[in-house]
Amino acid sequence: MVLLIRESDIAKMEFTPGEVIEAVENAYRQDGLGKAHETPRLEIKIKGRHLPHIAPGTTSVGQGLAYLEESNLFVISHSYHFDFHKYISQILDPETGETLAVVKRSRGALGSKPTKVDSGGFRTGAAAAIGAKYLSKKDIESVGIIGTGRIGRASLLCIAEVRDFDRVYSYSGRRRDDEFVNIMDRMVGADVIACDSSEEVVRRSELLVTATYAMEPVVKGVWLNEGTHISGMGADGPMKIELDVETFGRASKVIVDSEKCLSIKEMADALKSGVLTRNNISKIGQVVAGLIPGRTNDSEITIFESDGTIIQSAAVVQLIFEKALEMNLGVETKEVYSFFMNP
Repeated sequence: MVLLIRESDIAKMEFTPGEVIEAVENAYRQDGLGKAHETPRLEIKIKGRHLPHIAPGTTSVGQGLAYLEESNLFVISHSYHFDFHKYISQILDPETGETLAVVKRSRGALGSKPTKVDSGGFRTGAAAAIGAKYLSKKDIESVGIIGTGRIGRASLLCIAEVRDFDRVYSYSGRRRDDEFVNIMDRMVGADVIACDSSEEVVRRSELLVTATYAMEPVVKGVWLNEGTHISGMGADGPMKIELDVETFGRASKVIVDSEKCLSIKEMADALKSGVLTRNNISKIGQVVAGLIPGRTNDSEITIFESDGTIIQSAAVVQLIFEKALEMNLGVETKEVYSFFMNP
C-alpha cells in the first residue's frame, strides 16, 4: 500500500515554527554526526538560464536524494519550477525499499506574494532560525529582514521561536514594504518598521536575515555592527550575491549547510579574493551536534550561509507524513503500487 498525500491534505495540517525547527535541527544534528547522507541538489534549467535559481521567468526541473539513519527515512525529491512551484517526494522504507508514501505539494506562481506561510517556507525559515540560535547573541533587541516575501516572513516567525526581540527593521530589496509591517507586527509581537534602504536595516540590526534574488550585494561589510549575525537565505546559486566580499572578511565564523554553498557566487568571490578560505568554513551540522562551537563572544560577526539541503527537505516531508498518519489524511491505494520503482 502507498499513501498518497495531496495538497488538499497538507492544507488541513497546521505547522508551527517550533516543530519545523525541531525537525530540521534534528536532521542537521544527524548530518553533523555522519548519520545523514544526501546527493547535492541537481537542476536542469529549461528556460531562463541567465536568471538566478527559481527567479520569475525560469523553468527548471530538479532532483535529490536523502537518507537519515536515525530517522530511518529515505526520500527521493523532485522539484518542478514552471509557472508554479511543484514538489513531489517519494518516501521509502530504507530496510525494505518499499514505497511508503508520495507527497505532492506546491506553492503560488513564481514572483507572487504569499497569503500565508506554508511548510516549504517554514523549511527555509527554520534553517535561518537554527543559524541564529547557535550563532547570534543570546540577548538582542533588533532583527533585520531584507527580502520580505515568503522566506522573509517564515524566517522572522521562526527566529521569534529562538530569540526575544523588540524591534524588526525590514526592506524588500526593491522598495519599502508596508504590507509586511502590517502582517508581521501582529504575528511576532514586536514593532516592525519598514525602512527605505538595506543599509538602514543593516546598521540598525543585531541579527540579520537576507532573503532576496539579488545579483548585487544588499549587505556591505562597512555597514555591519560588532556582534551582528547574518543568516543568508536568498543566495543559493552561482549567480546570486547578497553579501559583499568585505562582509565575509569581517566575519570570524562562516558556517554553511552544505559544501555546495562554496559555489554560490558571493562565497566563490570571497574565496577567490582570499578573505575567506576553506579552512575557516564549517558545517551547521557540526555546530548543532556540539562538535565545534557556535558563537563564543558577543563581539564576533558570524554568518550562516544556506543553499538549502535535501536532508532539510526530507525532515519536513517526514513531518508531513507523520501528520497525515496521525490525522488519517491521504489516500491509501494498491492501484498505483506496482508503478513505483520499489513496490
